[in-house]
Amino acid sequence: MTMAVGFLSLPTELICHILILLHPRDISRCAMTCNIFWLVVQNSVYIQYKLEIYAQGLISTGTVTMNSTGAFRKSLCSLKKLASLWRSDFHATTTFETVVTTAATYLPVSWEHMLPIQNVQCGLWWSDSPEEDEFYIQGCGTNPTLSQTWPIGDAKGFFTFDPLQDLMVVCSEPDDDVAVTDAKQDYHVCWVEFRLASSQRPHPSAACTSLECKHTFDAPGYYFAAISPPVICGDHVFILYDIEDTGGCHPEPVPGMLIQVINWRKGYVNRHFLCQLDFCELDLFYPVDEQKFVIIGPESIHLYTLQGLNGPPQCRIIYHLPKILHLSSCDSKIFVHGHPSLHGKAAHPGLMPSYVPSLESQIMVVEFLPEEEKDAILVIDMAIFSDKALRSDMLVDIPWSDWGPQYACYFPHHESYHISVFGSKMAYALPQDRIPDPDQTLEGLSSEGYIYVHIWDFNKRVIARSESVDDPDSPDFRICKPGQIIDSFGEDIVSNRAYIATVCRTPFPAAGSCIFLEQDRLTVTRTDVGPDITE
Repeated sequence: MTMAVGFLSLPTELICHILILLHPRDISRCAMTCNIFWLVVQNSVYIQYKLEIYAQGLISTGTVTMNSTGAFRKSLCSLKKLASLWRSDFHATTTFETVVTTAATYLPVSWEHMLPIQNVQCGLWWSDSPEEDEFYIQGCGTNPTLSQTWPIGDAKGFFTFDPLQDLMVVCSEPDDDVAVTDAKQDYHVCWVEFRLASSQRPHPSAACTSLECKHTFDAPGYYFAAISPPVICGDHVFILYDIEDTGGCHPEPVPGMLIQVINWRKGYVNRHFLCQLDFCELDLFYPVDEQKFVIIGPESIHLYTLQGLNGPPQCRIIYHLPKILHLSSCDSKIFVHGHPSLHGKAAHPGLMPSYVPSLESQIMVVEFLPEEEKDAILVIDMAIFSDKALRSDMLVDIPWSDWGPQYACYFPHHESYHISVFGSKMAYALPQDRIPDPDQTLEGLSSEGYIYVHIWDFNKRVIARSESVDDPDSPDFRICKPGQIIDSFGEDIVSNRAYIATVCRTPFPAAGSCIFLEQDRLTVTRTDVGPDITE
């Protein structure tokens, strides 16, 4: 008599061996079918490594096994190396140091207002100095050919740099006033140019060297268009703007927010009415990827998707914030930290394939700086903005209780603490070399003291590997959870999300220091302010 043996009756080791032969997407689907598969996937370090490698973009196929050689094994070694860089107690090792001299940008109200805008991406430091009409690009390495100085010249407007694609987008300033005589006619808003940042020539991948953005007004009169700096995300460039009616004694804002969506590779631009909100903060726009973006509102986060080539953006989901942030965000300065997801868009030959991680391995940090309430940061798992979340064509409202505890973490904050985000990691400059309690009240940084850089990782797969008893190479991470906070309405702000916290024991001067996190690199810049010079 023969007896049929079910697949789920097989030993755990054999189920694990079978699952690891599957594509990562199929492994994820299997894990959602039953508790047995779920436990096998969660407890197998090898499967977790495979899922993480796929999520980081290091492999595009799942048909290889753990015993295979070549690219998969090389990727596995790279991932283990990256995971071991941020241990619970590490010291910074200097690999590159240089001095760049630029002119101060603003009058000396305070040293923070004097600093030029700067950033680090793809191992390139860049800064603009409008007062000197210069734009600086400095490679954070020993190759001197990566140093560039852009003469801005007489061009007035915004300059946006995307080192991933060696792209500089130059957006002209709008006219002071537009005299509208025909409400059916298109009127000029701005010109947008596309250039190679490394050579200042027109970008070879662009269909045209420049495009004109136009707008049709609803009624005759005098108007002014207030535009935001352009935001580059892959093939798209987004420019948000609002309209002010300047025909009366005092300028009056026209309700609503508008957007210019530019495809710089194909050479077309479309303008759309975005939303009828009672606020218009143009810097509260964040691209998720080339087809999705979010707008941070006073009470909620609005997720939009682009509809085809010419279709208007459609608001798909509204994620409501906790009430304590409702109260503070109306008079807050709000800043968004993160990296859009742009697989396959890297033009730099020296970049790792995993430089731009997938949504499954990303976070977005929203920084709230209210005038009267206490500062706070909200760390959001970008997986909630993936295609899996877009299940309905109808607008969906999601209350905080249905998404916050699973996908977000709330922390007390202070505006003097610097933040940098890459993938699932957040670099946080704090005045102490110990991990603060989740609900601890935080004091400001002293300009005469030092900062210590903390690395917080919210990647669930990294946390699962650290907790796994089957991983002999697991580094000594400290796994934390946000504290329970009672808001001003008497409601709890809780989160079930764990995170890994590590601390760099090397102190850096607090005055004038900024931090930038990239993959396995932490870049710290220090600005020394002289009579007219910042270094």
